[in-house]
Amino acid sequence: MLLFYVFFYVLSALLVFQGLHIAAEVTDPLGTVPEEVGQTPSSSLGWGSFLVAYGTLCIVIALLSHAYEYFGSALRPLMGAGLVILAVYGAWVVFKGRTVRYLGEAAADMGHEGHSHNSH
Repeated sequence: MLLFYVFFYVLSALLVFQGLHIAAEVTDPLGTVPEEVGQTPSSSLGWGSFLVAYGTLCIVIALLSHAYEYFGSALRPLMGAGLVILAVYGAWVVFKGRTVRYLGEAAADMGHEGHSHNSH
């Protein structure tokens, strides 16, 4: 059971940290992706708030389960739901959370005259 608690606390902390990251990036981007890659602020904030709330709820119930056995029976369903939530969140980040906005500007001029690459 101790090993289960370790994985449960790691999953819960991961949910909280991912939620804090995506929610904070709406107002204060870290600059880890190019400017052209944007995110929708409302859905990012919603996902962030949900992940933080669910991760915190899991941590509180896990802490209570040490003192009250009643809460221990809820840990396995919470962990299963947490893994599903993390998988859905990951799919959202990859497929829907980030959109590429093309700026429509030409690439920087590298000093080439025309299309010829011959040096004269």
